[in-house]
Amino acid sequence: MGDRLLFVHAARAATLSVVLAGAVPLGAAEPPPRSREVQELIDEAEKAAKRLELARARELWARVNAIAPSTMAVCQLGQYDLRLDRLEEAAAELEECVEKMPAPTDDIERRRYEVRHADLAAVRQRVAELHVSPPPGTARLLVDGREVSAGSPVFVAPGQHEVTAMGEQGQVVRALVKVEARQSRRVPLPPFEAPKAPVTSARAPWIITAGAAASMTLLLAAVELRDAGDFAEHETSAKAARLSDGSMAPSSAQFREVYDEASAADSRASLFHGFGTAALVAGAALGAATVAYVVWPRKAEIRPRCAGAEVRLVW
Repeated sequence: MGDRLLFVHAARAATLSVVLAGAVPLGAAEPPPRSREVQELIDEAEKAAKRLELARARELWARVNAIAPSTMAVCQLGQYDLRLDRLEEAAAELEECVEKMPAPTDDIERRRYEVRHADLAAVRQRVAELHVSPPPGTARLLVDGREVSAGSPVFVAPGQHEVTAMGEQGQVVRALVKVEARQSRRVPLPPFEAPKAPVTSARAPWIITAGAAASMTLLLAAVELRDAGDFAEHETSAKAARLSDGSMAPSSAQFREVYDEASAADSRASLFHGFGTAALVAGAALGAATVAYVVWPRKAEIRPRCAGAEVRLVW
């Protein structure tokens, strides 16, 4: 039991010493001045690390880096993410940490330098690296829905991943890539397709001419038919007046003749008015269709039919 407790304390001490190793920036005789807020966050993060609350310490260092970005904060985040098994984030952070670290000048700095290189080497054994070549005109680059920077290596877990490039005009190209641990792979994306121009059809002059002529003909016919109907109505009224003025006996042949003429005139009036109304509606509709064809010349068809013409417009 005593040996086991000794082992646990030793493991905690080793973890704590490694995590706290980056608390002082490398290669600087005097640490840069910090705001009170940043210093309080760092002190709280160190206390959380001593209690082995690594997730809490990592959260506090993330806030420090958001307020005052620094190499030290990035190095701390990389070490915490590695120990929290956040491998993709740890790889990117430790890569930046090692790249920006100055050369060591004493044994303590050399030890920190070696620890961080060892951490980067360890995490690289467990992740893969993608080098994405986006097509020209890329506005956003995503890996598994996470936005990444073009030109920078993207660290991913082993397995299959989706790489997406979004163009400035809304174009999208995708590629699926499968990688293994320790693998570095280039991912060239195909170029965007050129936006397709809208398909329009040229206006046919004969359709416009025929539509206008047919519309005018129908409107004139409607006027003439309405006039003929009005004339027939007047004739009907005149015949009806003779029948009611008492000049003819209802049983006479002349009365029956005038009655038949009045009925025929009334039938003609109804027929002319009906045809005139139909011609007026058809002419107006055909005229409106012709105007619409001129204004929106996409697709239009005018097909002859036995009882008139069929107008079909497609937008």
